[in-house]
Amino acid sequence: MRFNSVGFALSVGMLLIVVLIGFTLLSAGGLVGFSADDALTTAGAPQDSLGMVNCQGSGSAPKIIFLADLSPAEAKIIVTGDALFKGNCAQCHAVNEQVVGPALAGIAKRRPTSWLLPWVKNASKVVASGDDYAMAIYNKYNKQQMPSFALSDKEITAILTYISFEEGGSAYKGQVAVD
Repeated sequence: MRFNSVGFALSVGMLLIVVLIGFTLLSAGGLVGFSADDALTTAGAPQDSLGMVNCQGSGSAPKIIFLADLSPAEAKIIVTGDALFKGNCAQCHAVNEQVVGPALAGIAKRRPTSWLLPWVKNASKVVASGDDYAMAIYNKYNKQQMPSFALSDKEITAILTYISFEEGGSAYKGQVAVD
C-alpha cells in the first residue's frame, strides 16, 4: 500500500481548520480564554495600586518594548486592555486617529489616571461638575456626550496600558516607546 502524501496533507489541513473554527466558536461563546480579572490579578508584574503595568524606562532615550519581551502578566494586561478597548471604546475612538471622539494616544500625559477613571465611568457627571478640561472636550466635539461605562478601575487601567502600548504608531505596531 502506497502512502498518499497529498491526501494526508489535505486531511491534516481540514482537521486544523475544524479545530480553529471550533476554538473560535468556543471563544466567542466565552467558553475558552481568560477573564479580565484573571489577567489583571496575576502576580509578578510591576503594577501600581490599580494594576497598571509600570513600563517606564530610565534615561532620556525612548525604550522599545515588544509584547514578546514582557512578562506573561504584563502581556495579559495588554491583551485584556486590547479586548476591552475593542469592546467598549473602538466605536468612537482610535489610538492614533480622531474618529467620533479624540485620538487617545498620549491620554496619560494629558490627564492623570485619577481624572480618567471617573471620566470613563461617567463623563456626563464630570462635565456637569464644571471641570474645565471636560467642558473643553464636550464643546470641541459638538456637545456629544461620551456614554458611561460600568468598568472597574483595573479594567480602565488595562485599557490605558493597552493605549500606551499601541501609541507608537504604525511603524511600532506591537511595540511601545516609553521614556
